[in-house]
Order: sequence, then structure tokens, then C-alpha cells
Amino acid sequence: MAYFKINGIDFSHCVNGLNIKNKASYNAQTNAAGDTVVDYINHKRTIEVGIIPVDSEAMIALQAAIKELSASISYADPRTGELAENVTCILPENNVEYYTIQANKVLFKAFKLKFIEL
Repeated sequence: MAYFKINGIDFSHCVNGLNIKNKASYNAQTNAAGDTVVDYINHKRTIEVGIIPVDSEAMIALQAAIKELSASISYADPRTGELAENVTCILPENNVEYYTIQANKVLFKAFKLKFIEL
């Protein structure tokens, strides 16, 4: 079962964890009677994806998928158990660290990608 895709490409085989955060935007005011009135504006999701240590071939494919600032991702939604399809997000930071560089073998350390819903 696919549980993480970037721009339609399945990267589930590279993922070791998903952390989905929901943050609501609201405006709270106190009226003359002393009651607090809350106006709901919207909510945004932040999806943190843990990537396992990968070789250079997998890293090239992953970096090609996230080369733009924004991407369309699909992930396993814990609320429904289904795949949340085509969530438009930005990836403001992309830090990759080499684990080893040998003659015929290049490996990268595990890292996290943090996608923020637009």
C-alpha cells in the first residue's frame, strides 16, 4: 500500500515515519458581556516525513521530486485511514547529509522533510 507520494511518485519505500500536525487559525475576542467569541478562520497541516538512509539513486529521485518550492503530496491520513490526495504544500527547507562516500557506494543519512500546506 502506498502511504506517501510526492507529485504522484510513490516514495513509501523510503519513509520510516509520518508526523501530521493540524493547526487552527482563529480570532478570539471578548465581548461587552465578558463572553469570549472565537471566529474560526481555517486550519493548516504540517506533514513531517522521516526518510531512511538511502543510496544515491533513491536520493536523486527524491531530490528531483522536491526540487521546486511547492509540491503536491499524498499521505496516509490518520483520521480516515485513506490516502489524503494531492495536498499542495511548500518545502521551505531541505537539508541532506552524506553518510559515506566510497568508490562505488554513496549513502545518505536519515533525515526529515517538513511539508507545510498552502
